[in-house]
Amino acid sequence: MTRQLPRHLPLAAFIAAAAWGSLALAQDTDTLSTIVVEGTRQVPGELSLSPQSSPAPAADAGEWLRRLNGVEGIRMGGHGLDPVIRGQQGNALNVLIDGGYVFGGCPNRMDPPTAYAPLHSIDRVTVSKGVTTLQHGAGGSGGTVLFERSAPEFEGDIVGQQGSVGASYDDNGERVGLYANLEAGNQQGYLQVFGEHQNASDYEDGDGKRIHSGFETTSGGITLGLTPSENTELALGYEAVRERDVKFAGAGMDSPESDNDTVRLRLDHAFSDTLSMENRLQYTTIDHVMDNYSLRAEPMMKMRSPTESDTFTWKSRFTQQLADSDLRYGVNVLQNERDADIINDSTDKLMFNSWPDVTTRQAGAFAELDHYLGERTIVSGGLRLDYSEASADAAYQASDSGVVAADLYRDVYGVEGDLDHDAWLVGAFLRGEQRLNESDRVFASVSRAERDADATERYFAKNDWVGNPELDPEVHHQLDLGFERRLDMAGFEVVAFADRVDDYIFRSANADGVSTYRNIDATIYGLELTGDLRWAHNWETRGQLSWVRGDNLDDGGALSDIAPLRGQLSQFYVADAWEAGLTARFSDDQDRLGPDEVATSGYVVLDAEAAWQWHVLTLRTGVSNLLDKTYSDFLNRNRSSSDPFLSSDPESAELPLNEPGRSVWLAVDYAF
Repeated sequence: MTRQLPRHLPLAAFIAAAAWGSLALAQDTDTLSTIVVEGTRQVPGELSLSPQSSPAPAADAGEWLRRLNGVEGIRMGGHGLDPVIRGQQGNALNVLIDGGYVFGGCPNRMDPPTAYAPLHSIDRVTVSKGVTTLQHGAGGSGGTVLFERSAPEFEGDIVGQQGSVGASYDDNGERVGLYANLEAGNQQGYLQVFGEHQNASDYEDGDGKRIHSGFETTSGGITLGLTPSENTELALGYEAVRERDVKFAGAGMDSPESDNDTVRLRLDHAFSDTLSMENRLQYTTIDHVMDNYSLRAEPMMKMRSPTESDTFTWKSRFTQQLADSDLRYGVNVLQNERDADIINDSTDKLMFNSWPDVTTRQAGAFAELDHYLGERTIVSGGLRLDYSEASADAAYQASDSGVVAADLYRDVYGVEGDLDHDAWLVGAFLRGEQRLNESDRVFASVSRAERDADATERYFAKNDWVGNPELDPEVHHQLDLGFERRLDMAGFEVVAFADRVDDYIFRSANADGVSTYRNIDATIYGLELTGDLRWAHNWETRGQLSWVRGDNLDDGGALSDIAPLRGQLSQFYVADAWEAGLTARFSDDQDRLGPDEVATSGYVVLDAEAAWQWHVLTLRTGVSNLLDKTYSDFLNRNRSSSDPFLSSDPESAELPLNEPGRSVWLAVDYAF
């Protein structure tokens, strides 16, 4: 089957709304920027996309995600961009790969979960902002990101084959990417094999300055699936990711090595036309190493930090169709074990056990219902309850330097005795959707989500950065309001949200300069606009705009890592087999700062791109940052409070961390 020409990703949202009148997300079925998962209902605030819908190659899934409206990424180097949605990051976002969690091995988030999601083997990425479902676990107050692979479909007893291969090149940093996906099978089962490799040198900013940012990453996997009947699928998979020589200009350390191994088991079965179940079991291990000497000038004190992070995920869900409702219910279990040391390789001494054998567990049950009140009204609601616990088994063990994690907790917070933690977490939502007519829809949602502290926030132990064992879970009460208009050739969507947070986990430096965590009250609120207009047959104008504000209600001032007003405006010419266009990406300046943050200036950056399809071959090319502008996004890790390993290294100390300058890129994809 001939694939449709990939379209430029999102949607650019739109500043000149008053001039255009009424705009909205395009309804063309060949536009991949808003693909809806077949057989499921698209919830307001949710996008389901194909990674192949983005022409420009991406260093990793985090960089790819920040092209979506309302999704940002914190840069620390050329790889490992950390997603931020609605001003929230870390485990405030539920990020799952093939139905399971992958928690990185770096306390400083050099390797967020998205670093282990090779895009070219992913069939579908679903991004939900705020709380739209409860089935993936506790938390998720900022949103949920699902990276999913689909089982291939084969008919008959004869073995068939299909797949795709591709390559890309970006001249800024000489980044080379290769991938291959191969599938074979018949109606009784299938075999999937996939692999991807990227290698990049340091990129240059608009002034021609080299940014410490090179990396190499290789991934691959295999899945064996059995389909004994059309109602049953059993699949076993293994996947490995190997990262080497990953440089981070925004840190005092780099990662010469990071290994991820994952085993997955999936069982889906339909008992009838109205009742089905799905089961996901996953175990993933990460061995991560950071140091300050392998990939940069050797300092006087050589420091190394080996870490481990092992995660077990289990989910069982039942879906039942009733007369006027769809019911989903099930259970989740999540366990993560982390350990990290900081070693002085100059003296061969263990300085700190920075993750002192930390274990976090959550187990819970959920139920949610979509009820259809006629053809135009849907009322949805859900409830989940989780038991969360955490412990640090090595908190009372001394390092070679005599440092005891429990002593740091006592000295900084006055916490003594039993350091174990447990809590009950309650999540809920209620949403109403009303279709006013054939083109207009409104929705409103209220939700509650509780997020417990992660291993770093609760137990990290270093002399200048200490977790707080007595942190209470964050409690988010959120309101979403939205309106969308969808016409044949045009439309727009506007969403406003407000989030009142009790016991927000806030990081700042105390009077002694130690980076600490405490609970405060906060608010996060914002607005998003997206739009698309098709005119004069072949011309398409796209736009997107997002604005978020975070307030510290206890101390006054701003929360950290809140992006300024940002957006895009694009003009494309779209023909049957090719398209070309120009996009202006823009950002306001940001001088409303959290603790120790550095202000950034606004910018406008131009990108040009084109795509051409001939049968099963697609050729894409373009120039990012066409005018070679020197600029930086506000969300970058080159700030003193955000990195415990910052040193006197000039590459680390320079503020801020600039984005790449002009990049000429080329990509080719072949499907068979």
